[in-house]
Amino acid sequence: MSTTSNSTTYTYRNGKKITLYKKDDEFVSRAAPEVLETTGATFVEKVSPASTRMHVAPADLEAVMLQSRKIAPTHHAYYQAETDQSFDITDRILVTFKAAPKDAELDAFIGKYALRQLSKYSEVDFLFQLTNDTGMNPVKLIVDITENVPAIAVAEHDLNIKVKKYDLVLPTDPKYLNQWHLHTHTTPTADFDPRCSGRCEEAWQLLGNFGATDVVVGVSDDGCKLNHPDFDGTNKFAAWGYFEGSTLVTVNDIDADPNKMYEIGSNHGTSCAGVIAGEADGVLTVGAAPDCRLLPIKWQGIGSGLNISDSKLMTALNYIADKVDVFSNSWGSSPEMDLSSNVLNRIRTLSETGGRRGKGIIFLWAAGNENCPIQHTGTLNIPFDDGVQVVAGGLQWVGVDTSQVFSHNLTTIPGVMHIAALASNAQRSHYSNYGNAISLCAASDNGHNYHRLTLRGLGIVTADGESPLFTDRFGGTSSATPLVAGIAGLIISANPNLTALEVINILEQTASKDLNFTPYPKTPPASFDMDTSWDISPVAPHHTGAFINIGSANGTWSPWFGFGKVDALKAVEKALSLIPATQPSIKIKSALINPVGSDTNKETVTLKNTGTSAVLIDGWVLSNQTNKKQVLSGTIPANGELTIHLISSSISLTNKGGTIKLSNGNGTEFDRKTYTKSQVIIGFETIF
Repeated sequence: MSTTSNSTTYTYRNGKKITLYKKDDEFVSRAAPEVLETTGATFVEKVSPASTRMHVAPADLEAVMLQSRKIAPTHHAYYQAETDQSFDITDRILVTFKAAPKDAELDAFIGKYALRQLSKYSEVDFLFQLTNDTGMNPVKLIVDITENVPAIAVAEHDLNIKVKKYDLVLPTDPKYLNQWHLHTHTTPTADFDPRCSGRCEEAWQLLGNFGATDVVVGVSDDGCKLNHPDFDGTNKFAAWGYFEGSTLVTVNDIDADPNKMYEIGSNHGTSCAGVIAGEADGVLTVGAAPDCRLLPIKWQGIGSGLNISDSKLMTALNYIADKVDVFSNSWGSSPEMDLSSNVLNRIRTLSETGGRRGKGIIFLWAAGNENCPIQHTGTLNIPFDDGVQVVAGGLQWVGVDTSQVFSHNLTTIPGVMHIAALASNAQRSHYSNYGNAISLCAASDNGHNYHRLTLRGLGIVTADGESPLFTDRFGGTSSATPLVAGIAGLIISANPNLTALEVINILEQTASKDLNFTPYPKTPPASFDMDTSWDISPVAPHHTGAFINIGSANGTWSPWFGFGKVDALKAVEKALSLIPATQPSIKIKSALINPVGSDTNKETVTLKNTGTSAVLIDGWVLSNQTNKKQVLSGTIPANGELTIHLISSSISLTNKGGTIKLSNGNGTEFDRKTYTKSQVIIGFETIF
């Protein structure tokens, strides 16, 4: 309890009498700090967007408050005696009648206390505003109504309440701290450079969530373990499907069997799905967009690869056409993967107008893990494999296959991104394909493509289909691609009005170029391969990772890193900044142009918000015909009003006719009212 000698009083809150004390060196006024400082008081804090707590010497309190009342509604600073917490009253009260009042009863109540009705919430619940004629402050008014008006069930202060924003609770999944690709908590070492991180954690904090549950990321691969604990949330899967021969069996088919979505030993797709959207549920691992949903498509396996044809791809595309926002594919082939024109045209169309929102699908493809170009023609024999084969159950060097031509015709579609791999030390992963059409890079593991050198780099920790249901060795462009897919899901979660091509532009424009450009040494000779002159990658003109100007509106580009490393935080920031501001419906309702007596600091302008959302007007400006201005502050509630008390030293309204103009902080004019001398009546508001 306070031990100060400040004077005490009481009021009511929740039907109970509470003791208050008034600070003898503070007051609160509904005006901006810079205006109130003209009275000699000093700023303490903003109580609300419109009201300010000010400090003054105790001996000067009443005199300064008298000056402040000429500027705006002003009252003492009240505190609760029991807790010493501020009791921040306003000039508004909430009143509940015991029974719905008749019009005459309501008018009598309003007239008795000289109130303005601001809102009617129900037949018995009302919000009123005190006026200069009320004759008592809100503290005394609540006491008078509570103790002396039998028709009132309860009268309450419309308090300004200080609250804290509670931060998003970060994942508690046991493996989360090991998922260095999502955050920057990992201690920097030779194996970890924070520049490699996708910064998903910071993006979640900015969003205040882990992505939107209506955003769907598709992933086509070798299957997905649907009952994995990282995917066991309600409706985690928007749909699913698996191929049997040329038939795509989907979730709603009568003979669909969810167990056929996964085969033991085929864990690649489960890991990809985990990188995209593993849930933040305290179980195992987390994905880039934990609350977004998944739509996995399972291809049939053939040897160590996948059995994919143009016709099957068309079938899959038709199925996802109106169901996903993003489609991630961690598969491909080198030196060429040229799909049919039918497939290309379908992908091009879906990238522009397809998807769950009809705004296009973001298509992502892994650039590949062969340390070769994805789009290149030249005279050099460039290796496109690792030179190793399984012979008699063991690995054996057989020499690299080479090509002079590398062709992937998906690179001709603006709505398709090819994703390269970035090692945990922010260096290009040695195996990562490079060159023309690389869009971005993203965090993954590292390894020497020809198995001769020990290289720095950590593996990706994510879901796995087999015990212990996670792996710390996932990697390749196969892991980089779903990471970008998940981040694309976060961007759409932030701003669902974006088209697919706009999402791609955001990803490229916000990518980080602060990376490790150190090249790798050439493959050393070995007893089984003394001549390593075949190791020529990366080849010119892609032999350095420097960012260069290619004339793109999305910035400079690197043949190793594309437009840079994907940055979830910057991308989400950009997406949020592109949300169009709702045009506020604020009008000048009336003005007291010629008050009784002196006009000094007594003129007012009342603004009306006809919209359904409250509007913050901090930084807005009222100006007159001579461009004299007053900067505004405060919030106008939905369907509510705010009366501005004009400071004569800033702006005045001539009685002979003039103009009042309302503009926002950017200078955009929202309303303008012109009045004539005949409209100005002493002591009465001019209604527009």
